[in-house]
Amino acid sequence: MTRRIAIPMAMAVAVAAFIGAAFTAPAAAQTKSGERAEPVAVPIDRLRDGDHAYTTYSGIADSTSVVVRDSAAWRQLWTELTRPFVPPPPLPPIDFAREMVVVAALGARPTAGYDIVIEGAARDSAGLEVAVRRTSPGAGCPVLAVVTQPVDLARVPTLAVETRFRERTVVTPCAGAP
Repeated sequence: MTRRIAIPMAMAVAVAAFIGAAFTAPAAAQTKSGERAEPVAVPIDRLRDGDHAYTTYSGIADSTSVVVRDSAAWRQLWTELTRPFVPPPPLPPIDFAREMVVVAALGARPTAGYDIVIEGAARDSAGLEVAVRRTSPGAGCPVLAVVTQPVDLARVPTLAVETRFRERTVVTPCAGAP
């Protein structure tokens, strides 16, 4: 026989809220005194200077974010990324003993005007967070009718932690729009 215990509704709600918060709250770095510590910036070295993706045209048709940690995976990704180019550009050297490559690919888009850029990285108690900006043209903007596949690449120090990508979306207004 099961015995039921009556729990006041307010107490049940408080217990449920506590349990939910304990298992769903994002991990935050804490100091020894229990205060939240700020994320620490991690240096990035984008493989292209400037404010735009490494390339607008690639062989990566799907939207993806990945971390490349070894030379075999780097060669494979580079082959896929440079598939449209004849001859393909040379494989950039990466010292995987010291660094890894973070990759942000927007996937195939129906027109020009789309972009993706790795803006920065920070380490916190949950691992490494890579900040990515996804840009699209504003509604009605004149753009070239050409399929694009923007991809950005950056070197970061090798870290044996989980990596997550935080994306923000920006819509570029048409030139001359109010």
